[in-house]
Amino acid sequence: MTERIVRADLLSKSLILAVILCGMLVSAAQVASQAASTHSPASIVSDWTHHHLLFPDSANPSVMAQFRTDPRWIQNWYLRHRENWWPGLHSRRWRKKARRDWSVPLGIAYYEPLFDSTFTFSIGPQAGSGVLTSADLGSGQLFATAGVLNVSAGSDLGNYSLYPGGPVVTTSPNGAFIFDNLIFPLQDPVLDVDGLLFVGGGNEVNVWGNSPGNYSFYTWSGGSYITSVTSAGTVTPVVSPAPDPGGSTSFPAKFAFDVNAAPSCTNDFVVMGIPSSAVASQANIIGLNNLYSNTGGTGYCPTTGPTVLFAYTSGTGQVPASVVISQSGQQVAYVENLPGNSFFHVLTIGTTGTNGTGATSPVAPGAAGGNNAVDVSVRLSPDGGTTNQSSTNAPFVVFTSNDSNDVAYATTYDLAGAGSGYIYKLSNVFNGSATPTIVWSIPVTAIPSAPVYDNISNKVFFTDSAGRIDYVIDSGVSPSVFYGPTVASGSTSENAVIVDSTRQMIYASFNSNGTNAIVVQAPTSLASTVSVPAGAANTTYTGPYLPDFNRAWYTGSGTPMMFVAGTGAGTLPTLYGVGFTAGVMNSSATSSAALATGAADSSPISEFYNSSLQKDFLFVGVTNNCIATTQGGAAGCVMSLDITNGFPTVNASTTALAASGGTSGIIPDNVSNLPEASSIYYATKTGTTLVKATQAALQ
Repeated sequence: MTERIVRADLLSKSLILAVILCGMLVSAAQVASQAASTHSPASIVSDWTHHHLLFPDSANPSVMAQFRTDPRWIQNWYLRHRENWWPGLHSRRWRKKARRDWSVPLGIAYYEPLFDSTFTFSIGPQAGSGVLTSADLGSGQLFATAGVLNVSAGSDLGNYSLYPGGPVVTTSPNGAFIFDNLIFPLQDPVLDVDGLLFVGGGNEVNVWGNSPGNYSFYTWSGGSYITSVTSAGTVTPVVSPAPDPGGSTSFPAKFAFDVNAAPSCTNDFVVMGIPSSAVASQANIIGLNNLYSNTGGTGYCPTTGPTVLFAYTSGTGQVPASVVISQSGQQVAYVENLPGNSFFHVLTIGTTGTNGTGATSPVAPGAAGGNNAVDVSVRLSPDGGTTNQSSTNAPFVVFTSNDSNDVAYATTYDLAGAGSGYIYKLSNVFNGSATPTIVWSIPVTAIPSAPVYDNISNKVFFTDSAGRIDYVIDSGVSPSVFYGPTVASGSTSENAVIVDSTRQMIYASFNSNGTNAIVVQAPTSLASTVSVPAGAANTTYTGPYLPDFNRAWYTGSGTPMMFVAGTGAGTLPTLYGVGFTAGVMNSSATSSAALATGAADSSPISEFYNSSLQKDFLFVGVTNNCIATTQGGAAGCVMSLDITNGFPTVNASTTALAASGGTSGIIPDNVSNLPEASSIYYATKTGTTLVKATQAALQ
């Protein structure tokens, strides 16, 4: 493999920044011209963090000067001015429909992370407890993949291991039972008539539900049923406050080698973690290049689809959340999770030898894989390992002018009791092959979301399962957590905040304040809050997820509006438009429209302004019952919505593509008339694939 020359020249970026900050904002054309005059590769990263740390424009030079040393502002500027990518390669060509250019299987059935949950049972004289490792299948449905049943009262006392099988109905090894290992924690009964199967000591134990408050416990051994109990009882899983903090909103990450030249088939790539434990036949992280291609071989890149740049088994756990790419594109950072164990990784991508050929044909990074990749990690535990912590959250990396100074923040959690966790600062992040080091770790009294760092306030913000927005001021070696006021009382989801760094505002979404799903706006001081309902309180899903804003909000010209995919009547994904008065979010939505015709979950929203068409788009996915019939059926889909002139029309004719089980977070790409070079990237949540699709109304 040709070694990639991917180090961006920050001198050219500094020059761009100096021009912009010289007394007033200059035009995009002037910035592009200045960049071209000192051309060297200008690399741009687009990942989850660029959706959570935002830099809307300001006409005040003193405000903009505050970002002088922040490479994230430069990246953000380019991501919002894609008309300055790839000079001379833009047009006004129009497509009436989006299309799928390619999809790559990720080797797993469901794009949801695994997590630990506990349960108790009492069925007649039989009683006990257990621990399950489960996957969240959506729609309030969990799939148990491993675990232990402890029978402490009645007969057949002892421990039994979960037998793998399901989620389709499966026959037990001895043929005594059928089972599916499914759990429905929001229903009664919480087990269906097939239930859970455990084995041990020559016995098979099947526990299932018959009707509300009525369960069965049967044991088979030696050719006969030795215990048969059906009675009033309970099976109670404990999965609150949330089974997968941050895990439902994973984004792909995209690296563009040089926005001042033509697209690079070799050097531009997309990477995504896979929420599956790494084994010899299953990768947990994958990267692809030759992105600008299609299955017909008529794209800009001369292939019939993307090429696997790498497919690695990094550790033995899953990579359930978003990945962060270094500014140079040579390294990626992410969290590996085994329930009860989590590790922060920095992976240097291999450029020699064999780096894997697909999600089900991976290799290990490094010499064992026959490549020069380097994978270093540190366990996310406050005491080096005796305190077990899980993490389905993404890390936030703070870019500096020199990758060797980059630091990161990460969070972990423990579901025991009411839930708790830790927040960590790590050094030696994108620093060659050095091993990351934990600088400090701080206990959190509830389950924390993924962290977001704001350079202006020097605060790391996160939400927690007690319904608060919290922060840590990064000063000294032992900072403390500032807990904000409770804005969503009771157990609620933990979704990462959005930080408007320019205006010093925070936005946070919660699935329940007891009455409604809400979005909250607060200053970075957390001295006050305003909230807007975004549908009925919802405990089936952990949304509403990431809101986004129209172009007017980013530019300060026009009528600003926030968009969020809320919950409607509770499980009906609904788009809400929310206005502002003097910079303060209004306390009620101005418009709403259903995104589905029945129960479903939604993805985060991604806004994209196409300068060639002068149109503002939203991209959003739903898991089922898509309102748009243009995608070929009322199942999961991804939709493109035109918000150029305000709130969009959403109906059966809305432009959409089928997306089995809905989508992950969506990364929009580029403005170009080159074949397959204006795209969106996302993962489908069922029959899991990584997809590139041409943007609606673009070629």
